Amino acid sequence: MRYALAFPLALFALQSVVAAHAQGCVADQHGGLVCGEGKAAMRVFADTTSPSKGYAFAWRTAQGLPSGQDSPNDVENVLIRVTDGAVLATLGGTHWETGEMRANRYELIAAWSPDSQAVIEVANSRWESDSFAYYRIDGATATKLDLRALVEPVMTARLPPRNRQGNSFRVHEDLPVTLDARGRVRFTAMLYVPKGETSNDYKVQVNVRARGGKLSAQVVSMQRVR
Repeated sequence: MRYALAFPLALFALQSVVAAHAQGCVADQHGGLVCGEGKAAMRVFADTTSPSKGYAFAWRTAQGLPSGQDSPNDVENVLIRVTDGAVLATLGGTHWETGEMRANRYELIAAWSPDSQAVIEVANSRWESDSFAYYRIDGATATKLDLRALVEPVMTARLPPRNRQGNSFRVHEDLPVTLDARGRVRFTAMLYVPKGETSNDYKVQVNVRARGGKLSAQVVSMQRVR
């Protein structure tokens, strides 16, 4: 009887080890999630996790994650599946956080759809939004739509011709950025001259549609905020 029980118990233990390994992401000493090991390691941005807890934004470098007080170089932000650490898309930002330090004057926002199948990336550096994009998740990949390329020309066209040059585009990180179940994206963005005294702020709604695996979007409203 003892030998008969040994095999099922050993099999259960092996299955438990495999399941734990398949999760891919484990907590580090700072309470954050790290996925993978060595040069393939990625660190999850805690406040970017999807409502389902299945996806998140993370960062990595070709050399792996730094140790101690070292600052990372050549940072890449990615959209990952938390269950196994699979990378679904490369994002446009270069933000990083180690648990002890973070990139100075950088902000990263993830605005998720209620079903966790789409997300907005707002990656702000000191003067502008380096990336403002929509990602639609489909299995092991995600399709990207550049929202900045859509919105910035429309905003610029509303300015007097003499004021259209030399502006930076920035999505407000201190105001809500939302994405609803119907693909409606709402946010506030501005065009301004860095270190200038005024900015041109607009409340904007963009509607995104996914048909046949392709994404399209349209600016449906833009209201000046004074």
